[in-house]
Amino acid sequence: MTQNLENKRLVECNSGRMALFLKSAIFTALFLSESVIARTLSLVSYENPPDLGSRQGYVLVKLDVDGTAPSIEFFKLYSNGSTYLESGKKTRLKKNNRYHISLKGKPSGYYLMAIPSGLYQITQINAPYFNLPYKLDTSSRRTWRFHVEAEKTNYIGSLFIGKQRKSDSIEVYLKNRIATDFNEIQASLGSLTELYPLVSGTGVQDVFFNSWQGPLEVEQ
Repeated sequence: MTQNLENKRLVECNSGRMALFLKSAIFTALFLSESVIARTLSLVSYENPPDLGSRQGYVLVKLDVDGTAPSIEFFKLYSNGSTYLESGKKTRLKKNNRYHISLKGKPSGYYLMAIPSGLYQITQINAPYFNLPYKLDTSSRRTWRFHVEAEKTNYIGSLFIGKQRKSDSIEVYLKNRIATDFNEIQASLGSLTELYPLVSGTGVQDVFFNSWQGPLEVEQ
């Protein structure tokens, strides 16, 4: 009888340990699924463009950012084509295509990165300032979408993150200024846009571009 009780207690103890182990394993798996999916990408100066891989295009962005450690996060979307121009268009994120870009210490100017073609949504702007954390959710805003064509230089806008801030707000925007910046872009990038034509990949069209007659391709 005593032996049977001891065996029963041992089984219960082992079962408890197994349950605890399974809970720990599940928690670890969930934690890792949220933490390791994000792929870290780097923006580089337009003067040293990275090589393009298969079915990749350049993303071109103009930065004017400040703060201690600004960064952005974005996802690839299941939608593609010109849907990024449609107001109120519902899109689904590809959870296994999550990206993170650090903007810390980036001087103002034009930057490039090479990524696969498709439609993307910037979902979060991180702009901590000393002991004041700040996160802006942009996951449902059409103006924070961009589209990438393979073998093209895809202008996605001018990104501004201000240094001056309140405890619960900061000035942040991504604006399409392709008409205004066109000559500057051409002068800066030079022969790159001859090899990889400049296109507009922003979430909204530049209101000043309607009467533009320059040699620029625009994704419609």
